[in-house]
Amino acid sequence: MNFLQLLFIDELRGFYKSKVMIFLWIGLPLITVLMHFLYSNTGQTVPFTAISAIVVSSLAGTLASVMLVVSIINEKNRHVYELFLIRPLKRRHIIIAKFLAVYSCVTVASFLAIAMGIAADYFALGRLPEAVLSDTVQSLTISLSMMAISSAAGILIGVVSPSILVGVVLVIYGGNQISVIPILPSILNIDNPLLFTICAGTVTSVVLLILAIYAFNRKQF
Repeated sequence: MNFLQLLFIDELRGFYKSKVMIFLWIGLPLITVLMHFLYSNTGQTVPFTAISAIVVSSLAGTLASVMLVVSIINEKNRHVYELFLIRPLKRRHIIIAKFLAVYSCVTVASFLAIAMGIAADYFALGRLPEAVLSDTVQSLTISLSMMAISSAAGILIGVVSPSILVGVVLVIYGGNQISVIPILPSILNIDNPLLFTICAGTVTSVVLLILAIYAFNRKQF
């Protein structure tokens, strides 16, 4: 097992035991159900699944970004990376492991919340129309793309921010705005919106991670 795998497992254990992640796994599905009842009282006939995916990804992405910012800045302040870097491992492995660990956790939360949205649609409509299933695929794609961007942005902000307060402000007023890129195809009625969403989410996340790795490599620990 290489250093990247060991770091990923270690980060995964730390994140999935955190109170924030427990809230995401339990709280988001409950919020989805609550929103469904509120939504059904408006008399709308549009399936709820698509709406729930956007709300869930936005909330989960924000919390994941804040959690990454706090984690990275606390570790910098405690000089944790000095201990890591005396070992024969590459700095980029630390960044990649954090991203994969948090993204894996929020992906589980997204699947749980969207599953609750589908169940709510089923009990409300008595069946699952084909439109609901197709909307679910699109909603899940948008949700995963938004959370990937949010997680990558959280890592970059955590690396460059001098304090937790500055980092959280940057997440709220910067990271959240960047994470809406995958929604643009639906707003602009672009052809092949799923392909555009996947490409936009992947490219944006990779660029942010590259910038985070570059900034992390230049840090003096």
